[in-house]
Amino acid sequence: MDQSVKEKTLVQVLAEFVANQKYENLPLEAVRKVKEYVLDVIGCTVGASKEPEVNVLTEVLQALGGSGQSSVFAQGFKTSATHAAMLNGTMGHAFDFDDDHREGTMHPSVAVFPAVFAMAEEKGASGKDFIRALILGLEVMIRLGESLLGKAYYQGFHLTGVCGIFGAVAGCAALMGLDPIRTKYAIGIAGSFSAGTLECIGEGAWQKPLQAGQPAMGGVLSALLAEKNYLGSGTVLDGQRGLIKAWSFKDQFDYGRITKTLGKKWEMMDTSIKVHACCRFAGPAADCALDLYRQGVRAKDVKKIVAKMGDWAIKTLANPEDRKRRPQTYVDAQFSLFWAIAVAICKNRTGADEFSTKALNDPDVLALAQKIGWEFDPAAEAMYPRAYPATVVAELNDGRRLQAHVDYPKGDPENPVTRDEIIAKFHGLTKNYFDSTRREKIIAKVNRLEELPNIAELADLVR
Repeated sequence: MDQSVKEKTLVQVLAEFVANQKYENLPLEAVRKVKEYVLDVIGCTVGASKEPEVNVLTEVLQALGGSGQSSVFAQGFKTSATHAAMLNGTMGHAFDFDDDHREGTMHPSVAVFPAVFAMAEEKGASGKDFIRALILGLEVMIRLGESLLGKAYYQGFHLTGVCGIFGAVAGCAALMGLDPIRTKYAIGIAGSFSAGTLECIGEGAWQKPLQAGQPAMGGVLSALLAEKNYLGSGTVLDGQRGLIKAWSFKDQFDYGRITKTLGKKWEMMDTSIKVHACCRFAGPAADCALDLYRQGVRAKDVKKIVAKMGDWAIKTLANPEDRKRRPQTYVDAQFSLFWAIAVAICKNRTGADEFSTKALNDPDVLALAQKIGWEFDPAAEAMYPRAYPATVVAELNDGRRLQAHVDYPKGDPENPVTRDEIIAKFHGLTKNYFDSTRREKIIAKVNRLEELPNIAELADLVR
């Protein structure tokens, strides 16, 4: 880091980056990648638009009012930018199927996209302005997560909720054209809305998706306050009582992950498109289970299965054991090692339907889940968060032992999804809500997003 950067707070560095970065200087590959994320998060949002927890949130926010400026996906109405961001962010994260970033240990698009999209529609922004704002917001959010070195989970923080608001506010500030001073205020204000605990999944609760919706809503509000010169702290991240130190586990953090290569290397391009509708930590085990299925493993033939993974994966996905072996809610299933492996082998699928409430009483999946155990793998732990390795070993009734291993789950940059797979996922999530003509129009609009004179052209299709 050069001396001029050292003399500035992290908020100042990020504010200047956001305010001064031009669309023309963004890498073409970043523009191409972000359009993939946009289509993916639209699909996740529409697909969850009629879930019970979404119905409750919609009812509450509609009762609170809000002028009709920004679209709520697949609901047919507009509301305030803050409420639209909250609703769309919550919907987008309900299936835990939205994109994630391994070293940032977070879901980036679902916190940033709803805020920037709501603000873009309200302002009548162009596709290029929207793309620029979204890329910058994602970059800020991810770099803050990376600075915590994959350890904040051990402190109990959910980084989508904790860091998401900084991406959301950065994107909104960029879209609104705030200067560096007011962008600094906006990022500082956002620090007072930063929140997210991993206990959100306790007792199979519904609240984890709120930890995507709330950052999106708070990002919009923070930017609007800063636009009116509401003073925000420039030391909120790295001051004596700054948030990064507070979030960190045993003071393990690295400010250099935020500022080093900023504007030169684009971390947002390493975001992963998910193919399993469950916790990212379960994804590698699901990959292995699908591999075992391809090798011929069938539930009726299994004597026992052992999954070998890192420490945090086991703590999160295997405890409390009774609830994870017999999920009581779809959230339990999303965060169950046993369910992810069992449903993959029993159904050869791991989409939203396989982790839904209606799937939880499947006798074949439940029976296989009881035969699955785990072992701590120190080699997997040593690679985290650069990789998320898993090994799954199946012992069959006839004495055969079959094994599968992955370092990078399907969807990671080293093991990427294809464009056809992204489109198939989009159709699968949205087919019950939009007809084929509308779905194809959405895909076409996203494909040429940078050409749109007004983002309302896309908003009118997804509303």
